[in-house]
Amino acid sequence: MAEGLRGDTGLLKAAFAFIAAVFVVIVLRELRAIFIPFCIALFLFFMLNGSVRRLLDWRVPKPLVLGGVLSLIFLGIYLGGLLLFTGAASFINHFPAYSERVTQLLKSTLANLKLPLIDVKHYIAGIDWDNIFNPAQITALVSGTMGNFTNFIGNLLLVLLLLMFMLGERVPMVTRISRTLSQDRAEELLDMITTIETRIQHYLFIKTLMSAATAALAALILIVGRVDFVIFTALLVFLLNYIPTFGSLLSTLFPVLITFLKYGFCLRLVLVAAGLMFMQFAMGNVLEPQVMGKSMKLSPIIILLSLVFWGWLWGVIGMFLAVPITAAIKIVFESIPGLRPVAAAMSGE
Repeated sequence: MAEGLRGDTGLLKAAFAFIAAVFVVIVLRELRAIFIPFCIALFLFFMLNGSVRRLLDWRVPKPLVLGGVLSLIFLGIYLGGLLLFTGAASFINHFPAYSERVTQLLKSTLANLKLPLIDVKHYIAGIDWDNIFNPAQITALVSGTMGNFTNFIGNLLLVLLLLMFMLGERVPMVTRISRTLSQDRAEELLDMITTIETRIQHYLFIKTLMSAATAALAALILIVGRVDFVIFTALLVFLLNYIPTFGSLLSTLFPVLITFLKYGFCLRLVLVAAGLMFMQFAMGNVLEPQVMGKSMKLSPIIILLSLVFWGWLWGVIGMFLAVPITAAIKIVFESIPGLRPVAAAMSGE
């Protein structure tokens, strides 16, 4: 009888946990306009909190510290966004020339295939190539993906506002919560938050350095290869490098496609593609693991699943935030005895 009650209690707990998880996912998806800026501000807080506290310990006035930090962040992100949107606009303006090139290449390729089937030839002859590669449609697609610069500035100001309140607290929230707990529980909470902050800070710092180095090398390869949109492509490489696996692939495809459209299939295309792929492999698979170490300690399959889940939940921004969020969840699970097996399954060790 007792065993049956224990089994029913276990099933009930599992059912409640499942319902709670579904509820949390729905809330995160429906309120993503709030949670995305909050998570970005939180990770910036983890990255900057140590430096801000150190400056305050040196008796630097808090308004001066906060104003300087927020101004530098705003200036850096604003210039990056400006370059990104300007590059996208330049690509849109130059796309009609590339669309004609694509149409010619596809027509010549399909003609050279000499397909024997009459129906296939009739179908190919009836394709409206000009409509498929209509610049207006491509413009709408790129604009819809990138959004507009006004929305970008609005979201940036919201992130900075949240970050200002986080950094400007006289007594951190974690410290206030720990005061209400027993000494042991308070120490566990502080250790967990410190671990999250340290690992995320290390990950973001190293990832930013590696992304900048990768973008600089990619720009050098493109300049030597005389490929268009060098600055825009380098910025894409920098940003997409934060997305594991898929990011490096996408950042390589764009300049290779531009090279192909401008020069066709030639030695220049092969050299540019080989240079970019070798550089991405060396930076992402050789140098970065050595520098990064095992700060995140996540299994590769968990990283892949987290990219898919957070990408579905929050789009492209979710893919950027996937690894830090998943690492923070794993650290929380490690501090809860009942969830330590789940944390062990998420671990890459």
